[in-house]
Amino acid sequence: MPGLYAAGDCASVPHNYMLGAFVYGRLCGENAAEYCAGHGLGAVDAGDVAAEEARILAPLGRTDGLTPFQIEYKTRRLVNDYLQPPKITRKYEIALRRFDEIREDTEAMFAANPHELMRAMEAHSILDCAEMAARASLFRTESRWGLYHYFVDHPERDDENWFCHTLLSKGEDGRMQMRKKPIEPYIVPIDDEERSAYQRLRVARNAEAA
Repeated sequence: MPGLYAAGDCASVPHNYMLGAFVYGRLCGENAAEYCAGHGLGAVDAGDVAAEEARILAPLGRTDGLTPFQIEYKTRRLVNDYLQPPKITRKYEIALRRFDEIREDTEAMFAANPHELMRAMEAHSILDCAEMAARASLFRTESRWGLYHYFVDHPERDDENWFCHTLLSKGEDGRMQMRKKPIEPYIVPIDDEERSAYQRLRVARNAEAA
């Protein structure tokens, strides 16, 4: 069964604040626990376990190459250079190609001790999150929440097609795949004026010089 990706930074909130990440993380955990309680344990594939163990410990078996700090710095630099708002299709496509190059670089990552091994795994996770952000943004062809998710190639908000969640999962081929999930009804009713309040906070026209 394909596994789900999770990106706590996104948190399903417009500003990517940590508070949203904590709240949404708890909701995800509760839902996961509820799901597990109603399902039995799956079969464990010894080959999969051995392969994952080898992948995780590989940096400790190398004595030279790239450090986790170099991989993390390169990833974060590309995020800053290509994924910062406003969103532009061409820049995101370039970023994805560069992320693929970094994945090749991770094959040369080495760790001198268990602490650096932990940082190596964090570097993998940071790269995963960067790719998820890019692919999910290209999938959602609209703009929303002002500057944070303003898409130059798709400048208008499209509630008809995109008032929904975007879910990323890992396909059988190991690649990321996207799908839509409907928004659950609001626990507290919110009228249209309140729901669009954030958009009305944005400057609607260029400020004129005094």
